[in-house]
Amino acid sequence: MTLPRGTSRRFRGNRHAMTFLSPLLIWGALLGAIPVIIHLLNRRRFRRVEWAPMKYLKLTVQRNRRRIQLEELLLLLLRVALPVLLFFALARPVLSPTGLERWIGRGGGSSEVVLIDDSLSMGYADADGPAFARALQVADALLSATPPRDRCTLTTASAPRAPIVHDVEAARREELAAAVSGVTLTATHAAWPAVLAGVDDVLKSCTYPTRRLTIVTDLRRSGWDAAVNEVTKRWADEQVVVRLVDVGVAATANVALQALEPLDRTILAGAPSAWEAVVRNDSPRALEGAKAVLRVDDKPTEIPLPEIAPGATVRVPVAVAFPGAGPHEFSLQLPDDELPADSRRWAAVPVKDSLLIRLVDGEPSAEPFESEVDFLAAPLSIGVGAAEAWRVEVVTDHEDFLSPRMETPDVLVLANVAAPTPEQADRLRKLVREGMGLMIFPGARTDLDMYNDLLFRVEPRLLPFPFKAASDQAFHGLAIEPVRPSPLEKLLDLKASALERIPVRWTAVVDEAAGTSGEKADDVRTLARWNDPDRSPAAAERVVGDGRVLLWTTTADRAGNDWPVEPSFVMAIREAVQGVARGTTLSHTVAAGEPIRRVVHSSYEVANVQLKPPGGAEPVALAAVPRPDDPADDQGPSTLIDVPDSRRAGAYRLSWEEGPLGAREDVFAANPDPRESLLERIAPEEIRKLTAPLDVEVVEARGLDSMGPVGREIWRDLAAALLVLLVAEAALAAWVSRSR
Repeated sequence: MTLPRGTSRRFRGNRHAMTFLSPLLIWGALLGAIPVIIHLLNRRRFRRVEWAPMKYLKLTVQRNRRRIQLEELLLLLLRVALPVLLFFALARPVLSPTGLERWIGRGGGSSEVVLIDDSLSMGYADADGPAFARALQVADALLSATPPRDRCTLTTASAPRAPIVHDVEAARREELAAAVSGVTLTATHAAWPAVLAGVDDVLKSCTYPTRRLTIVTDLRRSGWDAAVNEVTKRWADEQVVVRLVDVGVAATANVALQALEPLDRTILAGAPSAWEAVVRNDSPRALEGAKAVLRVDDKPTEIPLPEIAPGATVRVPVAVAFPGAGPHEFSLQLPDDELPADSRRWAAVPVKDSLLIRLVDGEPSAEPFESEVDFLAAPLSIGVGAAEAWRVEVVTDHEDFLSPRMETPDVLVLANVAAPTPEQADRLRKLVREGMGLMIFPGARTDLDMYNDLLFRVEPRLLPFPFKAASDQAFHGLAIEPVRPSPLEKLLDLKASALERIPVRWTAVVDEAAGTSGEKADDVRTLARWNDPDRSPAAAERVVGDGRVLLWTTTADRAGNDWPVEPSFVMAIREAVQGVARGTTLSHTVAAGEPIRRVVHSSYEVANVQLKPPGGAEPVALAAVPRPDDPADDQGPSTLIDVPDSRRAGAYRLSWEEGPLGAREDVFAANPDPRESLLERIAPEEIRKLTAPLDVEVVEARGLDSMGPVGREIWRDLAAALLVLLVAEAALAAWVSRSR
């Protein structure tokens, strides 16, 4: 163990101090008082008796008295020194201590808390192995060297408030060693303000008022900020002693898979879905000829990676096809490097078998292509990929198109509908917030003022812009705005002439300024504009909660334009529907350490809940807790399944039985926190600035050998001195006896 350059003056200034590895044995030095006691007792045995010849010897005795007293005093000192030196050697004194033994070797009666950083970056490995392995060695050596009278607590950065062992006597060595060996690396991020706040709660519950904390970490900058000072100020006032043991390395070379994101809003069974992998190369070498492994439900496929230069970030397109509806998980894994834990990411995807598109016809007709929605139904009835994945349902505005008895659509299209009722408007707001897509095509029957009152002036607004008036000004064409991502962005690939030639005879003019002002202005975008003199919006989008509203300002049939007979109309409608349809939620994909909860909406009993954790571990039984009835929840009774620990990256598979419905299952995914891929180091000086006025000592540890005494143990020198004293005592005793 060596000291970094930034070690504090107090830490350096104690260089000539001494400490003991077994301080309790020093009490044995009190046995040195035995020769003194024996000497005093022996003096009391003799009584003076006058004898005539003695007076002739008085002169001789007086001449030798000083010499005899000096010899006896030397002999007494030697006999006192023997037991003192013996127990001094047994206490294992160390000169100039600078390592762990300096800190823990101060006697008993203290609470020792060891915090192991088990965050993802601790898995970074060099030639000597991962930093996490060194951290376990440090913790084991520290706890094994703690005086027996002390109390020990072991906790981790990922769960500081849940110690593995708490306030255990240091004499229970085997239990402490087993606790250390049971700590495993996680994929979590160490946010040190939150970690220290958790440790503070543990310190408050310790037995002894003298409290010492050792943090074993790799000193990566990510996670350290000035917010730690809130806790360290209080520790300074309470005289908590804190030390950081650095088990990290200076190297930062790493290739990380930072994100795995879907490009398609809706993912359907049998249809390829587009994803994007974000790969960053933070190594000094280019990534060439590498391949990633894509696993869909544990079925692997190799994907070639492009060349990635040092320091570059590349977005890699990935196509994923799911074989059927239901919960699926897939992962993408890069080749292993120094930090393999951030080279793989997972996604839990609830795949749908189809989209339900409900077309509300405001002007129905029995004649072909005379109804308001005929030109919409035709392009939407074409299957997607190998699946007939779009279900088109046509109703009229005379029906209750939002009846609770009907299946909730993924996309609702209002085509020349006069106006929804106030009750329908309220339900529209609720459904759109929950993710349903809404498309509106006005027409001659549309009551523009009523739409403004019901869908714009009431929060949350659904219309992107309020209507101003209808216009029958004739012109040709529209232009797609270059905004991305957009439901219409694929139309940018068409030639401009394909859209410029479209005759337009009727539009609904909107107030664009009114829609782009206020707090929710960022939720509104114009996606296309007409080629009229005012460049008025042709299509506009508003994001409301999890849903989207797309407003077209012309009709869906040929009453207001001739676009429905153009090939580009088919593409536009299909892309628009895919862009606003209820999105595939990725709420089952979380960062490692975040809560995983499954709410089962069912009137039947939920039983036999099993969790299969990542890595092929044995299934774990979980509890199913009925939730209290919520009047705002219209989905009926519900039961909560809570996964207690999600700190490991990978797929978490849940299964349960639901009454007569039988076995059910779901899948979740926990991903490494991308902040842990930022491997820049933080200097000890900066740590001390962040934690001031607390005097934090920073020590660098490299390997198990450094966990022994860092200063010089002198028990061998004392043993040699003890042997010399024994010989000297025997010789002096013989000399004193002869002289007498």
